[in-house]
Amino acid sequence: MADSKTSASNTEDSQILIDGNVLAARALALAGVRHMFGVVGIPVTSLATRAVALGIRFIAFHNEQSAGYAASAYGYLTSRPGVFLTVSGPGCVHGLAGLSNATVNTWPAVMISGSCDQRDFGKGDFQELDQIAAVQPFVKFAAKATEISHIPRVVLSVLSHAVEGRPGGCYLDLPTDVLHQKVSEEDASLLLSEAENPRFRVIGDSVSNLDIEKAVGLLRKADKPLIVFGKGAAYARAENSLKKLIETTGIPFLPTPMGKGLLPDTHELAATAARSLAIGGCDVVLVVGARLNWLLHFGEPPKWSTDVKFILVDVSKEEIELRKPYLGLVGDAGTVLDLINREIKDDPFCLGSRILG
Repeated sequence: MADSKTSASNTEDSQILIDGNVLAARALALAGVRHMFGVVGIPVTSLATRAVALGIRFIAFHNEQSAGYAASAYGYLTSRPGVFLTVSGPGCVHGLAGLSNATVNTWPAVMISGSCDQRDFGKGDFQELDQIAAVQPFVKFAAKATEISHIPRVVLSVLSHAVEGRPGGCYLDLPTDVLHQKVSEEDASLLLSEAENPRFRVIGDSVSNLDIEKAVGLLRKADKPLIVFGKGAAYARAENSLKKLIETTGIPFLPTPMGKGLLPDTHELAATAARSLAIGGCDVVLVVGARLNWLLHFGEPPKWSTDVKFILVDVSKEEIELRKPYLGLVGDAGTVLDLINREIKDDPFCLGSRILG
């Protein structure tokens, strides 16, 4: 009797059909998305409604640009992708400002846009636009679901890409015809279970003990070392690890604008008031979660000494490769700093008055 009931239940599930809107909303909820920003309209109104029904809070805006900026800020503050929803065509274009803001600032964000029916593309369909081509210059990754069966995989893929390595903006395109396609409840459950869960905290490759020893050795032997930290350290919530390293060693520090607040400007080792002197006079620099870009004069003379040695802590292996032959430590800023502190613990040193003397 029980077997016949189970068989009947399975038959019922196989007969219940859900559309792409429901499947996309379930994939977002499965991935842990709890907030969505955006502007609803054709063809994504039902997607937003279904997401809300699953407990995702939808925060509505008058313009997609504002929604994109809010989502990118949310991504930075939570270390999870800020998701925002737009309609097709102009709505997608309006969202590009916020998406670009996320990518340039290395904040995790995902823009999801509805798009015109694939079958009618080129015929003058409603708000027709090649949205994948439009977003490419502004994102680190873009994907399009061309069939309803692709939805769970691409939803979780864009969320994962937004936080992997160096965070940034990603894009998901959901065509109208895909949102209207249907699958059975049984198939939907299978598709969701097979999709890979996004990794919301990827810290890059493991750092070797040898590289940590090299980094500590360089700091130990330096005459005028300096620690520079930026938004990567803030994103990693590495303030306690930074404070421990700085106060243990007596090395002065210099925050970039997005690194401000991790340690107070009134700290006795803060070099902000003597920025030019610190940059020009140091011989070894530990750069934590900051790029050697225009803010740091690209790490080049005449602002920096010609023989300065950099130790770079970054989540992006590509960034480290770009800066060779400098020593690179690939990983989450807090994790790497904890390893450095652990290495120093067995043989502590304090440079004290030698620094910038």
